[in-house]
Order: sequence, then structure tokens, then C-alpha cells
Amino acid sequence: MDTLRRRIPFKVGEDDDANTDGEVLDDQQQEELIEVLRKENEIVNQRYSTALKVVVGLSCMLQLITFNQNPLLTVFPIQGTESSIPLPAIFTLLAVYIHANLIIMFFANEFRVRFQFQFSNLVGPLSYQFLYLLSAVAPTLCLFLQKPWQAILWWCTTPLMVFIVHAVMDAIQQSNQGIADLETMKYKAPGA
Repeated sequence: MDTLRRRIPFKVGEDDDANTDGEVLDDQQQEELIEVLRKENEIVNQRYSTALKVVVGLSCMLQLITFNQNPLLTVFPIQGTESSIPLPAIFTLLAVYIHANLIIMFFANEFRVRFQFQFSNLVGPLSYQFLYLLSAVAPTLCLFLQKPWQAILWWCTTPLMVFIVHAVMDAIQQSNQGIADLETMKYKAPGA
């Protein structure tokens, strides 16, 4: 057996990415890694939250500025006399109410902390399902009355805002949950 040559496995150069998969972290390294990830998560969540507040605020201002008129008709005019749904002011007020509700959702935690204010079911923000339902009234009416695409598109901005807020808030919540899950996955590795 001495004449047989030993097999030496092929080793690729030392890559940091390849070694981190099998690396065992001690308690302090785990805590440092989780803290770095938590800080990065907070920064990203703050940016998303700020961008979301700006988008919803601009959308609400656009709804208020163009109270009785469709701004898409200035860019894409149509050759008809009646291009809007009946009573557009009521639907605009509904859209503003939905935007205000979305803004309340952003600041709900800050209201609770600063003013020790607890939202009851009557005062708190509405659920996303109810906001989707309310925001779908005007586009559905446009489709039912066979209004031009400009009117349908304009009235679809409010459901789009609800969808964007819902998607981003869910992403923020999932990232926070991911950090919390990482903390529960800590292991004990003395002397690692």
C-alpha cells in the first residue's frame, strides 16, 4: 500500500464567499452581524417610508388641486362633452379620505408613542381590504358607464396608491420579521 499515491482533493483559492458558508460564529460575532443587519434594515425602511410619504402626499395634493377636473384630459383631450363620472367632487373627497387614511397608517405608531393614544376600532385606520373596496368604486363606475380610458386611468390612481402602500408596508414588516427571526436562530458556539 505504500506504493499507492494518496489522493489530494482540489482546492480553489481562498474566497471569502466560499468560507462564510461553513464558518461558525461565536456569540459576539453573531450579535455584531445581527446589529449590522438591523442598522441596514432601519436605513432602508426609513428610505422606503420617506419615499412612500412623499408619493402619497403628492398624490393627495394632486387630487385636491384637480378637484373637479381630470388632469389627464389636458394632456390627452377627447372629442366628447361628458368625459367624467357623475358627481366627481364626491369621488374626489372619497379619494382624499383614502389618502388621509393612508397617512394615518404611516404615523399610527408615532401617535401611540408621543401622545399615549390608543386607536379604537372607530378611530383607527381602515383595513387595506376596505380601502381597496372604497378606492375601487370610482373606476368600477367608470367601467360601468363606459367612460373613456382617460377617466378610468385617472380614477385608478387611488387604488394604485393603496396597492403601493400595502406592498411597501408589507415589505417593511417582512424585513423586520426577518431580523427578529435571525435573533431567534442564534446558536451557542463557545470557543468558535
